[in-house]
This record gives sequence, C-alpha cells and structure tokens, in this order.
Amino acid sequence: MLALTLSSVKSKKIVTIMMMVFAILAGLSTRLAWSSNGLPRIDSETLAAIAQHHPVVVLYRHAERCDRSDNKCLSDQTGITVNGAHNARERGKMFSTNIADYDLYSSDAVRTIQSATWFSADKKVTVDKNMQKCGHSIYGSIEALQEKSKNKNVVIFTHNHCLSYIAKDKRGVKFEPDYLDALVMHSENGKLILDGELVSR
Repeated sequence: MLALTLSSVKSKKIVTIMMMVFAILAGLSTRLAWSSNGLPRIDSETLAAIAQHHPVVVLYRHAERCDRSDNKCLSDQTGITVNGAHNARERGKMFSTNIADYDLYSSDAVRTIQSATWFSADKKVTVDKNMQKCGHSIYGSIEALQEKSKNKNVVIFTHNHCLSYIAKDKRGVKFEPDYLDALVMHSENGKLILDGELVSR
C-alpha cells in the first residue's frame, strides 16, 4: 500500500513537472513568435504555408543606400552599395527556396530597382512609381499589382516610410525597418491583411 502511494505521488510529481515544462515552452514560443515592435514574426516556412492558402504580397525595404554609407557603391550614387547588392542576392536565394513563383516589382528609385534586380537575377523587374507614395493610397497601388499578377505571389521593393505607414495603419505599431526588412500581407474578402514581419533567422 505504501509503495502504491509513493508511486502515485511520484507520478503526480512527474505530471506536474511535465506540465510546467510545457507551460515554459509555450511561453517561449509565444515570445519568439512576436517581434519586439509588436508584429508577428513570419519565418520562411510560415510564409510558404500562408502562400498555400492565399497569394502573398511581400514588401521589402531596399538594400543599403550608397549615399548614406561609407561602403563602396555598386554604381550610381543614388543606388545601393556592393555590400547591399550581395545581401539582396542572399535574401532572394533564401526567399526562393520556399516561394519560387512570384512577380517582382519596384518603385522607380534607383536603390529599389537595383535591390530587386539583385534579389532575383532571373525575374523581370516591373517598375511602378506609385510604390513611393506611402499614404493610404498605397493599398490601391498594391491591389493594382495583385490584379496585374493574376493570383500570383508578389514581391515589391519599396521604402522604409511605406513599411512604417502600413504597420502603423494596420496594426497600430511603430515599425522602423532596417535595410531588406519586409512585411507580409495577403488579401482576404477584398481586404489587405498584414500578417507580420518576415524574418530571415
């Protein structure tokens, strides 16, 4: 009888410890699922899962600006650095491992065009000057590109103030994107939804 009681107590302790471990892991995963700026973190696998249900729109800030860096310019002073070009290429390779089929767009700035070109060497970059206009009208511009792409995934290279505007407008958070940071969106019932921030790590 005593052995049975001790066994029961030991089992309860094990169950309690297991429950605590699961609670801690759940807490950690929840914390890791959100960026410090309050946006959900979307990794490449999650992005691919979203894209299976809805075509996604991924908006990237351009790569490192030449006119704000001491690093060597790729070419034009208003464009990106050599370092920025290589970073854009690496980011494009990572992106394409999960989503290979997408249309590629850029605002009409040299730095965004160069970033998009280096992001994907085998895709045509379509320039759209509306992707520099970063108020409420940006949603109509994004929807126009979605319509043009006919239910394909869309990648857009734009500017930090555009990404900041969308994050603030859609989720009420302050987002200050670094070079090549990105937001993930999709359309549902005719409305653009901000899923979160695309993370490469």
